Amino acid sequence: MNLLIIGDPHAHPDYDNSRFTALGKFIAKEKPDAIVCIGDMADMPSLSSYDRGTKGFEGRRYRKDVDAIIDAQNKLFAPIKKAKKYKPKLHMCLGNHEERIVRAVNSSPELEGAIGLDDLRYKEYGWKVTPFKKCVTIKGITFSHYFTSGVAGRAISSVHIGHAMISKLHCSAVQGHSHLYNHSEQTRPDGQKIFGLSVGCYSHPEYTETWCQDTEYQWWRGVVMLEGLDGEGYYNSIRAITQRSIK
Repeated sequence: MNLLIIGDPHAHPDYDNSRFTALGKFIAKEKPDAIVCIGDMADMPSLSSYDRGTKGFEGRRYRKDVDAIIDAQNKLFAPIKKAKKYKPKLHMCLGNHEERIVRAVNSSPELEGAIGLDDLRYKEYGWKVTPFKKCVTIKGITFSHYFTSGVAGRAISSVHIGHAMISKLHCSAVQGHSHLYNHSEQTRPDGQKIFGLSVGCYSHPEYTETWCQDTEYQWWRGVVMLEGLDGEGYYNSIRAITQRSIK
């Protein structure tokens, strides 16, 4: 089984979505058996709490955010639908940017029924959706937008995040969120190999966020292919494919 992981695509109304067409063509050619989007496919800048009230926030609209994610999915799936006898399993791990919708409704209950996660139409496009901060396990590998640890339940983070994941989770695990690419492996006493993988992002090359403008240079843009999954949390090979090579 071959599995493609898409990290944090951040479909945003201010940035062109042509990278999704390129990715759809790449998928139609490679034909992975399963695809996992690790979350934050929708950016939802109109619901951001980080820069609300600033000059840069002016003009943001929820409808524009929703239109951007629907357009991104249309572009992604158009080439895939043209591929004959190909229907990959689709898994979506919701991220903190999708969670912005949930937080908005919780803080303003009058919005209930007016906006919601269904607006993103993930299930309509065929994604099997895993809620934010929950996990899905495929062939012995656990996926989530990010994992938490400690009594405070904070997100696992580090420049060497793959090693941190192994040390805290003790299993093969994949996450996004940090936009960093990092990969680390260990062998358990029983001989089983496990790995921790942070998959970078698939955002627009000019996309940025106000909270991380000093560290954005560390971001890695691309997708990751795990090939020959053995069902016990390991693989035959791993390919990190840069965004600039996907055309």
